[in-house]
Amino acid sequence: MFRFASLVIFTLLLYSQLSESVSGPHIADVNILLPPKMTHPVEYRLQGSDGCFQWSWDHHDILAVQPEYNLSSHCSTSARLSSIAPYSGRKETAVYAADVLTGIVIRCKVFIDIFSRIQIFHSSIKLDLDGLATLQVRAFDSEDNLFSSLVGLQFMWKQIPEIDGLPNHLVHVPLKDSPLSDCGGLCGDLNIQIKVEDSGAFSDLYVVKGTKIGHEIVSVHLSEPQFEHMEDKILLTVAEAMSIEPPSPVLVIIGAVVHYTLKVMRGNLPQVVQLPSPYYRWSVLNSSVAKVDTMVGSALARSLGATFVKVEDTRVAGHVQISSLHVVVPDALSLYILPLSLSGDLIEETKAISSVAHWYVVSGRQYLINMKVFSQGPGAQEIYITETDDIKLHYDQSDHWYTFLASDNITFKHGWRNCRILKATSHGLGKLTASLSYYSGYSESKEVLKVVQEIMVCDQVKFSMRKRNGTSQSILLPWAPAVYQEVELKTTGGCAKTSNDYKWFSSDMATVSVSASGVAQAKKLGVATVRVVSIFDPLNYDEVVVEVSVPSFMVMLESLPVETVVGSHLQAAVAMKSSTGAYFYRCDAFNPLVRWKSGSEYFILTNSTKPELAKLYTSPNGPPCAWTTLYASGPGQAVLSATLSTEYQPFEYPYIEPILLKAAAQVAAYLPLIVCQAGDGNQFGGYSFDLARSKSHNQSELLDHILLAPKTHLDVMLLGGPEKWFKGVEFIETLEILDMDNTPLRDGVYVKTVPGRDRNVYRISCEYLGSFELVFKRGNLAGDHHPLPVVEEVELVLECRYPSSIALIADEPVNAPDVIRAVAQADYNPGHIRSAPITVANGRTIRIAAVGLTDSGKAFANSSSLHLRWELSGCDGLAFWDDAWDYKSSWERFLVLEDASGWCVIRATVTNLLDSVSGPQSALLLERSENAITDAIRLQLVSTLGIAPEFSLLFFSTEAKVNLSITGGSCFLHTVINDSQVVEVVQATSDLRCSQLTLAPKGLGCALLTVYDVNVSPPLAASSVVEVADIDWIKITSHEDISLMQGSSESIDLLAGVSDGRTFGASQYVYMDIHVHIEGHLVELLESDGFTNSSGRYVNTPKFTIQAKHVGFTTIYVSARQHSGDEIMSQPVKVEVYAPPQIHPHDLFLAPGASYVTLLATIYGRRDVLICQAYGRVTVGVPSSIILHVQSEQLGIGHEMPIFPSLPEGNLFSFYDLCKNYKWTVDQEKILSFKEGSYGARFDDFGEVNRSGYLAEKDFGFINLLHGRSAGTTDVRVSFSCSFTSAGSLPYSRSYIASLSIRVVPDLPLALGVPMTWILPPHYTTSNLLPSFSESYSQLDSQSHEGGNITYSLLSICGAKNKEDAISIDGYRIKTKDSNNLACIQAEDQTTGKVEIAFCVKVSEVAQIRITRQYSPFHVIDLAVGDELELSINYRDSIGNLFHEAYNIIHFDTDTNYPNVVSVNAIRDGNGKILLKAICDGRALLRISIKSTPEKSDYMLISVGAHLYLQNPVLPRGNIIFIDALPETVTNVPFPMKGYNFSVRFSDYHDHKFEAPGGSSSILHDCKVDPSYIGYTKPWRDIATGNSYCLFFPYSPEHLVHSIRKSRDMRKDISLTITASLREAGNFSASTSAFFVGGFSILEIGKLNFTPSSDKRILTIIGNTDVEFHWHHQDLLLVKLIQTEDFGIGSLAKFEVNVLKPKRFNDKIIIMLPANGQRIEVDVNYEPGEIEESMSSDNVNLWIGVLGCFSVLVITVAIFICFLDRPKRSRSSIPPATSSISAPVTPDRNPPVLSNEESPRTPQPFIEYVRQTIDETPFYRREGRRRFNPKNTF
Repeated sequence: MFRFASLVIFTLLLYSQLSESVSGPHIADVNILLPPKMTHPVEYRLQGSDGCFQWSWDHHDILAVQPEYNLSSHCSTSARLSSIAPYSGRKETAVYAADVLTGIVIRCKVFIDIFSRIQIFHSSIKLDLDGLATLQVRAFDSEDNLFSSLVGLQFMWKQIPEIDGLPNHLVHVPLKDSPLSDCGGLCGDLNIQIKVEDSGAFSDLYVVKGTKIGHEIVSVHLSEPQFEHMEDKILLTVAEAMSIEPPSPVLVIIGAVVHYTLKVMRGNLPQVVQLPSPYYRWSVLNSSVAKVDTMVGSALARSLGATFVKVEDTRVAGHVQISSLHVVVPDALSLYILPLSLSGDLIEETKAISSVAHWYVVSGRQYLINMKVFSQGPGAQEIYITETDDIKLHYDQSDHWYTFLASDNITFKHGWRNCRILKATSHGLGKLTASLSYYSGYSESKEVLKVVQEIMVCDQVKFSMRKRNGTSQSILLPWAPAVYQEVELKTTGGCAKTSNDYKWFSSDMATVSVSASGVAQAKKLGVATVRVVSIFDPLNYDEVVVEVSVPSFMVMLESLPVETVVGSHLQAAVAMKSSTGAYFYRCDAFNPLVRWKSGSEYFILTNSTKPELAKLYTSPNGPPCAWTTLYASGPGQAVLSATLSTEYQPFEYPYIEPILLKAAAQVAAYLPLIVCQAGDGNQFGGYSFDLARSKSHNQSELLDHILLAPKTHLDVMLLGGPEKWFKGVEFIETLEILDMDNTPLRDGVYVKTVPGRDRNVYRISCEYLGSFELVFKRGNLAGDHHPLPVVEEVELVLECRYPSSIALIADEPVNAPDVIRAVAQADYNPGHIRSAPITVANGRTIRIAAVGLTDSGKAFANSSSLHLRWELSGCDGLAFWDDAWDYKSSWERFLVLEDASGWCVIRATVTNLLDSVSGPQSALLLERSENAITDAIRLQLVSTLGIAPEFSLLFFSTEAKVNLSITGGSCFLHTVINDSQVVEVVQATSDLRCSQLTLAPKGLGCALLTVYDVNVSPPLAASSVVEVADIDWIKITSHEDISLMQGSSESIDLLAGVSDGRTFGASQYVYMDIHVHIEGHLVELLESDGFTNSSGRYVNTPKFTIQAKHVGFTTIYVSARQHSGDEIMSQPVKVEVYAPPQIHPHDLFLAPGASYVTLLATIYGRRDVLICQAYGRVTVGVPSSIILHVQSEQLGIGHEMPIFPSLPEGNLFSFYDLCKNYKWTVDQEKILSFKEGSYGARFDDFGEVNRSGYLAEKDFGFINLLHGRSAGTTDVRVSFSCSFTSAGSLPYSRSYIASLSIRVVPDLPLALGVPMTWILPPHYTTSNLLPSFSESYSQLDSQSHEGGNITYSLLSICGAKNKEDAISIDGYRIKTKDSNNLACIQAEDQTTGKVEIAFCVKVSEVAQIRITRQYSPFHVIDLAVGDELELSINYRDSIGNLFHEAYNIIHFDTDTNYPNVVSVNAIRDGNGKILLKAICDGRALLRISIKSTPEKSDYMLISVGAHLYLQNPVLPRGNIIFIDALPETVTNVPFPMKGYNFSVRFSDYHDHKFEAPGGSSSILHDCKVDPSYIGYTKPWRDIATGNSYCLFFPYSPEHLVHSIRKSRDMRKDISLTITASLREAGNFSASTSAFFVGGFSILEIGKLNFTPSSDKRILTIIGNTDVEFHWHHQDLLLVKLIQTEDFGIGSLAKFEVNVLKPKRFNDKIIIMLPANGQRIEVDVNYEPGEIEESMSSDNVNLWIGVLGCFSVLVITVAIFICFLDRPKRSRSSIPPATSSISAPVTPDRNPPVLSNEESPRTPQPFIEYVRQTIDETPFYRREGRRRFNPKNTF
């Protein structure tokens, strides 16, 4: 055991040392020789491999090393070395490559010395015409050491003809145009050499091309100041490339003449030289062996021996081509045979068969017969046969083949001579003979070589296979686990006599095996080729492709019947298809696996017997795979289904899906064909037949005999038999009419289908007397999916005759057969009146009908051709015929019974036929009175009894009653109740006892009340159902919501009932104790007379009325009390009471001449009914005094507040457009001033320059803006004049002066927290204002703190009262309660533990409302007609502090004096916004005020006009500035390294362009961006072009998410404005707009590696979070949003990436932003892990070996370090290895968009400082690599 362990350890050690010797980090060179610093530096690339290196070197004063990094893995695999010191003697230094993975350090020596000489290196001094030659200069030092590189140096190459005055024979080819440039990216130093050539010099590499034949000198000089003397030169020869055919060596026999062919290369194409030619001369070395023609190159073999044939180009000395010629004696003659393809060409990869073997050929094929002659000796070579050689091929006359010469294509293409083609025609044996006559050189006579070959012609070997639908020569076999299909293959041909004369082969025995007898078996899925080969001829074979596949489809075979009669059997079979839809060649091995199901209880699967396979195998749809037999036990259709299912363990076949195939076919079984009656003789003197009832009860009876009177008909129905099959199968229904002797008839009986009825219904018409036989046939012929015809037939006997008697039927709905049988057996009086009378109730209409009968009493089906005469006797006042009835025949009448009692006799007599029927029998019948057909009955009439209503619902109460009405009958009534415990009869008064019954409830339940009239025989009866029930529900049936104007009323309906939906009558509501419940006193209940209900809101009817009293919302409902005392309630109904409409403002004060547009409000109800109108009151008067209005008399330092004049009885609407000449003053401007940009300041500064448009027409300085400057109190004054106009009088003016004292409140000392204090309203909950993550939050932190890494808490004061309830933190929201509270909030980073004061919160009341002035510096907005504008509303406290957030905190009103000019709508989204829409030209004043305190208001003037387009504008004298817009969308990802350039232009009023004085680089303009939080701008002037720009640099998403104010109003696409203004005249400016779309960044980017223990990752996206995710494996990976903070371009969103299934996969998550096309890909990898098995004791030896290897490795490394030839010096530590190292790739200098390996973040102020410094540095070129992401260090 120890020896074995020692052997294992030794083996592992040896393997480890060998592996270390062949693997691990390497560098390409260990010794490098470089020149010193040159004018043009020389660089050498030191290439490493299998490592990630850090580079260092010894002497930084003489050598420079520049590492090159791989872009994909950020590893350095190469470095560029260059000398940086001039020559001062030979130097030696070293470069070290340290592998960061293994720690191995590789040393490379570098020598620096001066050049001693240079030399041109070349491959050959001769080059072909139009060919290329590459020359390279190499340098050597004084010791003849070769310099490693001369790349970068410049040389001077020259081309000089060998003889002066001659043209050049060479031309220089630039490197970039040479084939050297096609290096596929692996060009090495070629790019540097190309750059040297592009600069006008030459590099150390030089390419020339031969253009003319001749010699030329090429020289080279080194272009360095100290080495001009170094040169080298070579002589190059240009000549044509020549070749001789036949190729050398050439063996011939004596007397042979060889015609040589000369070819040259011209234009890279071989061309044959036409001989003779003046430029070429032929010669032979030994003329005794052969003689050659010097001009044409023909050689004659004279004697045995060897010589050389030479051709020389006379234009170039020494340019020759030589071929050896051997004259030999032939030793052997051989025949070779090769099969040819159908096209007559040779078959590739087919070897010729020599004459030593017996030849077998195939009939119908062609073969190439080639004759070859070989020389003597062991190394026998083929002799070249010429046209002068005597070689022959002949054969006896044979009927089995014939030969002919081969085409030139074959002889020249393959170089074969003396060959013929043999065409085999029929089976048989023959001989072929070849001979060669030659001189041996030893005698003058010729000798002969001869060879004889036997040829046997055989038939082609072929497979005998079934052909279906022209399928190809292939076999498709099925396979399933444990199912191996076999098929026996049969063949013919090949001269075979027995089966042993064939050999069988399979290309893949594991897929398809084949036995020696030709039985193929499918083993597994795949394709194999089965070949059968004749043992006599390996080329005579046949192949069949056998494809083994899993069955994909299963279909029913259509060669078996699918329809049969009940009680018979059906056979069925299925075939299977592959996935391509092809049928399998054989598949009977799957029969045991197929399960059959009939799908109907009428089709029973029996023990299946195998169908006739011979018949099925001939089917075009494939052979049967499985079969079964069905027994049809009942009629109907069914779907016969077959299911193939394989079951096996998944581990046995892990890549095979379970097989589940199904096939189905429609089968049918039908009942025997029968005829049944379909017509009703009820109205035609026949018996009644209810076809609908017969169908519903499935009681169709066979009709085999019918009776009809002549000229009548009957409808019959054909039932059973085959039903119409599906489309594509012809369905037949035929009828034959025969007499009783089976003779076909055409007259007497007519049969046709009945229009409008079922196709199975036929109408049989009897025309003449007699008996007939009708034969019906029905069935399906052969068609699609119905291979065999199925036709059934049935017979019907028809008898046409007259009835022998008739019978009357009274008061019966139909002529039922049982009634007819009873009437036929009745007794009659002598007057032929029926003995038994018939009693009927009077007051109604009854039916009287007659039926024709035979002598035996059998009823006719139709007797309507006979006419009946009806008579009434003793019926006056009792009954009469209803002549208004539409009678279809005379055999049915309706008798109207009057309200009287008595006896009546009815008689019917046959008089004549409706349609004459010829024949003496009918005449005789009607002439003899004793044969008259008649019948009579007696009727007794009595009255009818009735009760109303027939059903009553009675409320269960002791006081409840219900009344029933009695009609008809006599007064002798007897009442019976089936359940006396439910109701009882209350004795009625004597005058109502015959017409009314009163019932009272006794208990719950249902009772049947029956009233009998005992005075009528038989007695009459009537009944009514009474149910006693308790109330289960009550509801209000009016609208769910009721709106009432104050003072109006409305009726409300009720409905009460029981659980099944039935309702109580109106008389029962009085017993239900219904109570109306009204919440509050907004509405009142009214009595029916209109007065207020005083009964405690109880109602007795199902309707009540309410009246609206007060405005508001209330709810009403009703309740009722059950018998048990429980109270049930209806649904609540909401009632809204609204006040009458009013006009706002209701009371308006206007000065004379002022205007205010108001409306008359009219409200219409349904059908345009006027409900009410509202009016406003307007007071016109001259104001007596004016006051100044502000929202607060206090103002904080640095805050603003609008101020405007007003009236004690009005507001600005009253007078603003009548006044002008506003003059605003402030007593102490140090305390208070007017804000720059307000009316007063603007007009004072610029005078008339800014008075344009409407400002030039009127003075609109009525609003000013106060700005607090310092603490104190001062007065603000305004003076102005107004012009008033009254109707009928002249205008007059009046001046006003108003003043107001304003106090400016100072800030507290050391109020450092003011900028970080948020103002919030009381009792308010903010949105998610608190950020949940810090800027440097990493992916690891996001996984460990899913709720965020920043927590917040309130700061508390020791000893102070706890005010935590006044201001609290709820998650990332802030909650406030009472006002005048202050608190600070600290933030703690859970990742770093850093704690800081985040901000403070102050709770104050909302005291002011403002319109945001972002659209205009004034309170004026210009709009074009049709424009819409959204204005924001903000709120401030009493001294002007802006609220940080105040959504839905107060209600405000908006109004305007001209709603026809501009419409105002408040946007109810809680954000405080109003929407303006310009309607028509004009001006309107907009006011917004707090609803609770209207005096808190602000104004804005809206001017609406048309769009103006300037044409030939006249501008004031001076400079003008213009700025051009960008056509593109602005974004921040990818970051624009050079910014977005907005071009700025300057010109004067003559349109003369001007620049900075003296052409200096001074900048004349300033730039700014609005809004400023998006980015920053800087002016810039291009020195080269003189153009000026505004450069815009957007902030990155990281910066925006932490710097912008968190607001829900932020958008992800913003319109920004770039403004450029003159520095010397700031009033002249220009601006342009651009569309900014924010991009996004990912905080945690990199490859996502998932494992079973870590199957979730968090992706945090900041910036524009409207991104889309795409990935491939939708079933394995899920990305969902888990958190979002939507603040527009500064949003934050977290997405969770989950692995759905533990399955190994690689994918890419593509994150796209459709707004700007940004795209980031994140690699995803999931490794499910491996199951670790416990280590057994047998592995101990392996662990000992591993430990031994590790020990040897440690010792080897220690020895390597000790003996490492490297000087001792300090060196930085090697950084830790990265997780993976990719193959060396040329590094990319541009950094990626984002990196998850960032250095620590630089503070943002420092970043801004660095950016500004770089931007302001003159001539500094901003590089994208260093400006893209300042947080990365390089």
